[in-house]
Amino acid sequence: LGRMFTYVLLASLIVYVGINVQAVSLFLQKYGERILGPLLILFGLIMLNIIKLPSFKSGEKINKIKEKLSEKGYLGSFLLGVLFALAFCPFSAVLFFGMLIPLALKFSDGILIPSIFALATGLPVIIFAFILTFSVSKLGKVIGKVQTFEKYMRYAIAIIFLLVGIYYTWRIWL
Repeated sequence: LGRMFTYVLLASLIVYVGINVQAVSLFLQKYGERILGPLLILFGLIMLNIIKLPSFKSGEKINKIKEKLSEKGYLGSFLLGVLFALAFCPFSAVLFFGMLIPLALKFSDGILIPSIFALATGLPVIIFAFILTFSVSKLGKVIGKVQTFEKYMRYAIAIIFLLVGIYYTWRIWL
């Protein structure tokens, strides 16, 4: 719920401010398709690890906050969800800001689309918690299979991004 709250709040602010700011709206209407192709190519290259993004490590203070929140019951869990949602990894940041926000802007929806994103990105955590609870001994095998699946899915999506990006770039720019 904390992740969902954060994603909905962040996307809603961006969508509703972006829609209401005429300059942003006019810019996206005029140049949106021209920007989309190169952005998809860039995101595909990032997802294939051809372009590396800097990684930011959590500090000791954040780890202490996480420990304290984990002991505070439902409110602590909610706040941990908020904290984890704000700690974008490069892959989820690409998906959130590169795909979800433009999609939410296009459909003027700052609530449903980010809610689905939050559920989808939180689902692996829920699944792993369930597996951990009921089957610690087989967890290593499951994690290995999920990591392999994630790797292939990331590459497949990256290739789709590259192909669509090349198509848009070709169509608009040439």
